[in-house]
Amino acid sequence: MPRSVTRLLLCLCSLALGSIGLAHAGDFVISPLRVTLSREVKSTQIEVRNDDTRPLRVQMQAMAWSQDAQGDDRYADSEALLFFPKTMEIPPGASRVVRLGPRALPASQEDAYRLFIAELPGPGDATGTGSASVRILLRVGVAVFVAPLEPKERAEFASFELRRGSAELTVRNTGNVHVAADRLSLVGLDHDGKRLFETPLRSRYFLVGTTRRLSAQIPSGQCRQLAALEAVLVGSGVDLKRRLDVSPADCN
Repeated sequence: MPRSVTRLLLCLCSLALGSIGLAHAGDFVISPLRVTLSREVKSTQIEVRNDDTRPLRVQMQAMAWSQDAQGDDRYADSEALLFFPKTMEIPPGASRVVRLGPRALPASQEDAYRLFIAELPGPGDATGTGSASVRILLRVGVAVFVAPLEPKERAEFASFELRRGSAELTVRNTGNVHVAADRLSLVGLDHDGKRLFETPLRSRYFLVGTTRRLSAQIPSGQCRQLAALEAVLVGSGVDLKRRLDVSPADCN
């Protein structure tokens, strides 16, 4: 397969997962993928390393980050996050840094941003329409949080129910900073308290004021063995567990 076709969309996974570690995007690496700024740490830097054999050109864009009533991410243009440079070219095997900091610090509630780092086409990139000329340009969103004066990490399970084999769970962020879920899952227990299964719920961040409704379908065979479901959320400053007793009628 031509090399230009093998550039994979690995960085898009990093946007959803928000890992603190490295993002391997095609032939370049970004570190870290999450930063928190505060009165003690008013600026930081993001490293971009080019592991390719040709120069890498990237462009940066800062956007305010929020979540709607369904918990879906929303982005808006913003000048509240300062960063430099706006664009840069990185030679093969070299690294460059993007420096960033907030224009102002929030008083009572965390501000959230994404710093998007997007690959730009190089002078030698193919522009044809044949399969051998396809090349995917990658874009990674680094999570940037600016902490208030007194951060408070709080969350709750606002509702939890099982209807017709579908588990419905509502997570509400009641603090003034984001909650990053390291573990968010449903655990099925039988009548002896033995674990039957654990189903991950793929939501990573809950921003300030967010209420998100999550669902998972329980296979009928497993559902009829259930005595209880447990909702588990473990993350930054949060360790929640809620139990729901289950009857066979809840599976029908």
